[in-house]
Amino acid sequence: MSQNIHRRALRLTLLEDCVLSERNATEGGHRGLDRIPGQTLLGAAAARLYGKLAANGDDAYTAFHSGRVRFLDGLPNDGDAIAYPVPLALHKPKSGGDDTIAYNFASDKSELPDGTQPKQMREGYLFPDGRHVEPARNLRMKTAIDPKTGHAAEAQLFGYESLARGQTFIAWVEGDEDAKHLLEPIIAALQGDVLLGRSRSAEYGRVHIEPVDGLAEIAHGPANGKTLTLWLLSDLALVDENGRPTLQPTPRALGLAGGEILWHKTFLRHRRYSPWNAYRHGYDRERLLLTAGGVITLAGSPTAEQLERIEAGIGLYRESGLGRLWIEPPLLAKERIEITQSGRPPQSPTTQAVLDDPLLSWLEDQTLDWRTATDARAKILAEDIAQLLKSARRRHGSRDSEDFGPSKSQWGRVLETARDKSGQALHDALFAGDSAVIKAKGDGWGEIIDYDQGEPVYLADWLSRRLAVKDTKPTHYAYLIRRLAHRLRGDTRHQTAQQGEHAHG
Repeated sequence: MSQNIHRRALRLTLLEDCVLSERNATEGGHRGLDRIPGQTLLGAAAARLYGKLAANGDDAYTAFHSGRVRFLDGLPNDGDAIAYPVPLALHKPKSGGDDTIAYNFASDKSELPDGTQPKQMREGYLFPDGRHVEPARNLRMKTAIDPKTGHAAEAQLFGYESLARGQTFIAWVEGDEDAKHLLEPIIAALQGDVLLGRSRSAEYGRVHIEPVDGLAEIAHGPANGKTLTLWLLSDLALVDENGRPTLQPTPRALGLAGGEILWHKTFLRHRRYSPWNAYRHGYDRERLLLTAGGVITLAGSPTAEQLERIEAGIGLYRESGLGRLWIEPPLLAKERIEITQSGRPPQSPTTQAVLDDPLLSWLEDQTLDWRTATDARAKILAEDIAQLLKSARRRHGSRDSEDFGPSKSQWGRVLETARDKSGQALHDALFAGDSAVIKAKGDGWGEIIDYDQGEPVYLADWLSRRLAVKDTKPTHYAYLIRRLAHRLRGDTRHQTAQQGEHAHG
């Protein structure tokens, strides 16, 4: 770490589920972030401290607007070890092969052994030693209440995907040399219980924050003089030479005087959203971002001054933790990486004891009416799948009279499988191995529904990711699959009847 950057670490313990939306659309199925964005910590600190700092010259501007103080994302941890967004350069065999080995395509590796088809790793986080974790998330369905009647409002069902309570995350607040005097008041303002994310007035968002010392800093690697590898540890907002947002990185946009992007060793994804500003009661300017986990490889040798500038963060919105990169990470110096532990991050002993209490677990099941919530989730999933197939049919130019997508009998087989199995065993029966019910090469399931960086996305693969078990209880998961299959089998039957009516009209 540069001697001109001062950092303090914070441990965030989720006392309640936290709703941190990936985007701010008001329709469709919503996904929540699997980390705590620095923007939420900045907002919490500003709510407690802005007035006091504003009375002291330019301190408020320096702390919350200038980028000289930065609130970095809260990332999963295991004790003092921190996990980082899985690099998009890592690929595993799509089917078969050794699932515990990931191949780094940012190295000279460009294909898998024996010509096996690669599948990009996109979910979860990696510790520097190769352990893989996915933060636990919950989905809860709710309905708006009509204030006139006190009953549920018509057609106003919505869902929250949230980070599950009991988990801990590590975040950093860092400042440049001329802003280091602001770190202590900021840390003091954030200590204790704070509310983060959406629906804070309900049962969401309570987080306990405490400073923690002795955590290891990121060890940036030395440039080798030929290429430079950058791993995006947070989202990145770049601008072109005219100051306009861009999704195509250039050496100049990255703060380098020269060089060339090696596109065959560069792996990027993007997203866009407009952050909500609670003080102004409105949305801020839309942000167009390269997402965390991206890997950028350049040809050329940067100067020490340029590397120091990259280390402090690049691009826009650095005060919110954006633009943080790992220079020449040791993990990406290898061609093969052993993935050793897959699962959810460990929880603190106190919260784990509470969550494991069988009586509380039973009471929660009764209180939340999980069947109603699961029915609603199945409805959203069915609508998403129907829309995907409709768009894909149009893209392929298929007529309404032509077969497209899974048939009624195929969904019936999914339904029967969900009656016999549950949990991960059900997911494996549906998607894993040669005897899988849903195969990417099978009729109907093998429809191409989209393209990702020029590569086709098959319906079977999309379903496998969307229907991951994660922390859903086995019986709840089986019920979800049964309800989804029942809906789609019914939709197929309804669609066929409509087509028959049009044919005879």
